Amino acid sequence: LPHARLGADMVHSEFPLERLAQLASNPFQIGFARQVMRMLDPSHLIAYEAAQDGLLMRAQNEEALARPVALLRDVYGDDLVLLPPQVRYMSLGNRPYEPIMLLRVRIAPRHREAVLGEFAERDVQLLEEHERPSVCVLRAEAPLRKLLGYGEALAKLTDGTGLHWIWLDRYIPMSDPPGGQAAEGKQAPSCGD
Repeated sequence: LPHARLGADMVHSEFPLERLAQLASNPFQIGFARQVMRMLDPSHLIAYEAAQDGLLMRAQNEEALARPVALLRDVYGDDLVLLPPQVRYMSLGNRPYEPIMLLRVRIAPRHREAVLGEFAERDVQLLEEHERPSVCVLRAEAPLRKLLGYGEALAKLTDGTGLHWIWLDRYIPMSDPPGGQAAEGKQAPSCGD
């Protein structure tokens, strides 16, 4: 899994995922980021920030990042450098809090066992299941760190027919910091449902 970041600040706490885009040929990444921000459409699913090290994209989930990433790849091609998506952990009282996501999956019943197997591998907690002859709907929750790359995995398991939705539910305290790092950063928003 990509390295998870601690100490995300209160800005855009509703966006628990971030990804950095850079231009390999540009020594001034903030200039590249400002230029890119003028061509990207605003959205309630994603926020952009021109940072010293490039364009910082903060999003509700990986799917929200797909459209701007595709546009950047079309425009900049091989010159574009995309760092892996990172989970934004909050820090409150020197303790890390992690985002817990709700997951809804809609699949054909024949894929149920494979999808539940993937849930088990990722430590996804099944909350509810509805099955009819033509469709199976699963509702679950898991830490975001366990769901990175889930869309691609589901597509492989279901031959591209499975649908899923992932959204932020809440932040919860972690007993151990991710990656063994000490929690640091600005005070996080209060955690609640």
